Amino acid sequence: MPHLKSISLKPEANRSTAFPFNLPRLRNLKTLELSGTVTFFVGENGTGKSTLLEGLAAGGSEGIVF
Repeated sequence: MPHLKSISLKPEANRSTAFPFNLPRLRNLKTLELSGTVTFFVGENGTGKSTLLEGLAAGGSEGIVF
């Protein structure tokens, strides 16, 4: 069964000042490795969990490479 192994930003997204690319966590992101077939996104409110999932759902159209 195929699964997502990693997420990284396109180079032009790293230079963007628009939301969500202006968030410190995304500005410093090189590659997010996902090592298992099931991944849980956990964190405090406002840390970008929903933003990341919305980017995944959009299929990378906002500067995310799969």
